[in-house]
Amino acid sequence: MASSLSGRVAYIATAKIIDEEMKKRVSQHKRRRPGSWKTYEIKSMQVKVGDIDKILSDIKLEEINTILIDCLTNLLFRIIDRYNLDNIEIINNRVEKEIEKKVTLFFKTILSRLKSSNLNVIIISNEVGMGVVPAFPLGRIFRDLMGIVNKEAVLVSDEVYLFVAGLKQRLK
Repeated sequence: MASSLSGRVAYIATAKIIDEEMKKRVSQHKRRRPGSWKTYEIKSMQVKVGDIDKILSDIKLEEINTILIDCLTNLLFRIIDRYNLDNIEIINNRVEKEIEKKVTLFFKTILSRLKSSNLNVIIISNEVGMGVVPAFPLGRIFRDLMGIVNKEAVLVSDEVYLFVAGLKQRLK
């Protein structure tokens, strides 16, 4: 889709390399990307709106007109990873609401800036709520937050597609 649009493409990589397996996946992703695409990686360990603002500013200087963000799911993980939720058996509702508020504000801000950028923006995300209920608090909270983030993305999107088994279904 990105290659079919005219002009230059910026690829915003959101993954955080946490182990050798993730390093291998990222390497495979890099090899599959067209050489003409300019890749931007989020370098900071604690992702902030300013990190995205800096990338968007650099993209505008490069006269790029299409952005591919891969993906919101990895970006959400990076944002909530700082809370060490994987080490908690029962998560306090106050903490959960605080995280939800911060996540919602972050993504609303980013999505608003992308919408007003006048760039073609393609966002990849994962639908994680269609499977079994995760067995651990982190998985359940992540699933719920991903649903919120995806809803926010849909609100500002002109087109939305769901891919299942390689088949594309237009939702919006």
